[in-house]
Amino acid sequence: MASLELKATIDKILYRCWQFYKAVLPRLNQKVWEQALNQADIRLKPLLQNLGKAEKAHTLRVLYYIEKDNSLSSELKKELSDFALIHDIGKAITKPSLAFKVAKVLLKLSSDAHCIAGCRAVWHITHNKKLALRILKHHIKPNEDPFLTSFQYYDDKA
Repeated sequence: MASLELKATIDKILYRCWQFYKAVLPRLNQKVWEQALNQADIRLKPLLQNLGKAEKAHTLRVLYYIEKDNSLSSELKKELSDFALIHDIGKAITKPSLAFKVAKVLLKLSSDAHCIAGCRAVWHITHNKKLALRILKHHIKPNEDPFLTSFQYYDDKA
């Protein structure tokens, strides 16, 4: 029993180290980002362009894991990919600082500010209530929306 608890603790520490690394030294393939951006709603592109390098890199990792999953139907894969591209759009407004990102990783802080900002922006721009509410709730666990439960798997993995 103690060895399982130790393994779980080590796994959490390693995961936090990985998160820290991704926040501090993000790797972004600008060409792949531009290709992904071409799939976005044209009305949302200006906000998506204002995302930070770490957020863009995270979005590309989410898209990669969705694309790589051969168990998904093509329809669900498309819907998840479309959502992945904009799920953190609120961070283009809240602009989380590097200090906040590090504190969030090390202290396991929760922040809903980008969810609220993203929800408001998407509602204001698209008037798509379902999409705006999904952005608002994309970090809520457990989630009553099966789509968001599915999406969270890829978001957390990335």
